[in-house]
Amino acid sequence: MKQLLKINSQFAGRTVVRKLSTRHDGVREVYLTKSNAVVDGMADPPENLAILTVFNLKSKRYEVDGSSRKRVPDFIEEVKFLRSRHSDKYFPRLIDCGIEKVGNRRLGWMLQPQIDANSLTNEIKLQTGLCMPDVVKVMNALFSAVNELARYTHGGGHYNINTDNILLDYDGDELKGVYLIGLSDMGDPYHGSTPFTEESQDNRFRAPETANGVFSHLTDIYALGMVMTMMISGDVGEEESATTDSRISMLSSMEFREQFMKRNRNKLSAPQRLILEKATHANPSVRFQTVERFRSFVGKLAKGNISTQTHVERAATLAAGGNGSVITEEDEKLFESLDREAEIRAKAQDAARKKSIKGLDEVAGMSELKALFRRDFIRIVRNPKVAQAYGIKPSNCTLLYGPQGCGKTFIAEKAAQESGLNYKIINPSELGSIYIHGSQQKIAELFEEAEKKGPMILIFDEFDAIVPKRDADLNVNQANEVNEMLTQLNNCASRGIYVLATTNRPGLLDPAIMRKGRVDRTVYVSLPDKEARKELFRLEIEKRPFVNIDYEELASVTENFTCSDISFIVEETARLCFEETLDQGLNEPLPLSMNRLMEVIKITLPSVSDKQRKEYLDLKNKMENRQSSDERKRVGYVL
Repeated sequence: MKQLLKINSQFAGRTVVRKLSTRHDGVREVYLTKSNAVVDGMADPPENLAILTVFNLKSKRYEVDGSSRKRVPDFIEEVKFLRSRHSDKYFPRLIDCGIEKVGNRRLGWMLQPQIDANSLTNEIKLQTGLCMPDVVKVMNALFSAVNELARYTHGGGHYNINTDNILLDYDGDELKGVYLIGLSDMGDPYHGSTPFTEESQDNRFRAPETANGVFSHLTDIYALGMVMTMMISGDVGEEESATTDSRISMLSSMEFREQFMKRNRNKLSAPQRLILEKATHANPSVRFQTVERFRSFVGKLAKGNISTQTHVERAATLAAGGNGSVITEEDEKLFESLDREAEIRAKAQDAARKKSIKGLDEVAGMSELKALFRRDFIRIVRNPKVAQAYGIKPSNCTLLYGPQGCGKTFIAEKAAQESGLNYKIINPSELGSIYIHGSQQKIAELFEEAEKKGPMILIFDEFDAIVPKRDADLNVNQANEVNEMLTQLNNCASRGIYVLATTNRPGLLDPAIMRKGRVDRTVYVSLPDKEARKELFRLEIEKRPFVNIDYEELASVTENFTCSDISFIVEETARLCFEETLDQGLNEPLPLSMNRLMEVIKITLPSVSDKQRKEYLDLKNKMENRQSSDERKRVGYVL
């Protein structure tokens, strides 16, 4: 069926940037758009983006009287629902809506803000599952959203809850917002026929009764159970649907659930298994009968104080007209004999996940340098679809250069971690070989492997030793290795391979490597500035016993010291305290103090001399192709 709007066309005061949806072509389509508004003769900046949903009013799904003079598509449930809300919590707010004619088509539309958030599917993959506190936050937000939908639809629901239709807004490691989107199938309870097609449903989250056209709030509870299982297990169920589109599994929903639960059984603790198996039970009457009942057990699970269901509570449920479908006493006995080992393992995994995704937050200071990496690389690779819409690509290769001991490799690794992509650190010795052409072959194999596992980041340490200048002093084999690296680097980003390289001596690099399409960006990593030195001292000292430390003074007296110098100062002070503790036969270790630290600082010289600093500054100016200036832009480190 013909697409409703053309790219770059004008509609509802917006310019269409690109199409986002692929599931309801010709009926309900979603586009990324930018504003056409003009203020003081200037168009709105391209960052002024919004999501435009367009409805074909001549389609069977939204068919209305052609002579209708309605200007607002209030007969479309999702528009009506969003217009009735007074908050943008849990659902993206409605900016505007209306009806316009394009050719012989009458199109309804609604406009919503673009949310700078990631889909739950991507976050599960990125984090290899969410930590339990975040799981609880997400579930509580979804419970509230589904409750609101059930009230509005008189016991109906969303009917298309899946991890692609849930957006998470993270600020660093902190979960700031949860949004439920994809309201195209929402409606009252259905029994036998629905206005939507089976193709719009995702079998991974589809309750068994929906095969018979039965949809109610209980089908949403089933979907929520599957969502929670995926968040805890770190598995989005792509293994079963690998032979087809991930949205429409060739397996029936029950076949999928059986295989999925079996594969992830050992990733769930005993209480988690019981709760999630109940929420996703094949028989709707055995599931949690209300969202609030499901919420209560998730809350108890999070607190670790699940209580036994009493006979009185069970009798009260039956007397109130319920079917007693609560966690049984037998179930509760299993809860009481919790799998402590599994819980401890889960907590350890949660802690490890949190630690592993800190990324650049682990780099002391350097706020502007971190912002540069996030803007020009990390946000692009984490949001490839939006970047593609603007024709924005991450750098093919970014070269970090500067004095030794300033943390270039550490920064590159943390940037790679924060990107969420697979990465590998390569030292020059790993590419060495005793055989002729052996190193050349290793380089080719390295890039071939990265392409297969891509998208992937390769981090080359001491890059000058890998691609030195090809001159008379370089033997033929080494020159061939440089040639191979140049060939492999050519627009390698188009193959899903991104390169971060570090060097203390960029002047020794072969000039051909600096061509655009190979090294696209150079980043100067200089000596840590005062704020960075304060944070470096804090990170090193607070690992050890200490007392009365003035980080401001320590930073002031260590100007021109490298990161490695500061680590050495703290470690040497710790050694002195260690020896003094043993010599005096003390029962408690002596703490690091200002006096002891200052004594070590007085006898420690910066590892980068004034002459070297000047040489690096001249090199920086040459690399940036500009004259030295006292007004140069800082990126957290200064010379």
